[in-house]
Amino acid sequence: MIVIEIFRDTATVVRLTNKEIEKAAKHVTKRERINDAELSFVIVGDRMMRRINKNFLSHDYVTDVITFPLEAKKVNAEIYINIDQAKRQARQYSVTIQNELIRLVVHGTLHAIGYDDTNQAEQKKMERVQEQYVSELS
Repeated sequence: MIVIEIFRDTATVVRLTNKEIEKAAKHVTKRERINDAELSFVIVGDRMMRRINKNFLSHDYVTDVITFPLEAKKVNAEIYINIDQAKRQARQYSVTIQNELIRLVVHGTLHAIGYDDTNQAEQKKMERVQEQYVSELS
């Protein structure tokens, strides 16, 4: 069973419904043949994302998405999405905020499943898969 939880830790209006977030995450798990997963999405702003990044990853900067796997043998993760960064990236890439948020949900879900983007080859593979799923969801 795929269990999706969504929390909003920001007063900023998020232009993506819980249903849309759940649909995107479930699409990825289905396409990746994952039948059992627990994913918690937390929508945050710049301040909280910077704090999380600094405290847990020792990176003193804002980022768009951070995924924390919670179990090694099961897909179980907390995925933090920065709405403020998503808005900036949507403008930068000339896409809608909804499209960019879907991209971040897909990206975070792929990390939860085990995709990595720490080197160029893995990054290219992950981006190809990510953009395929984003396209299928559009």
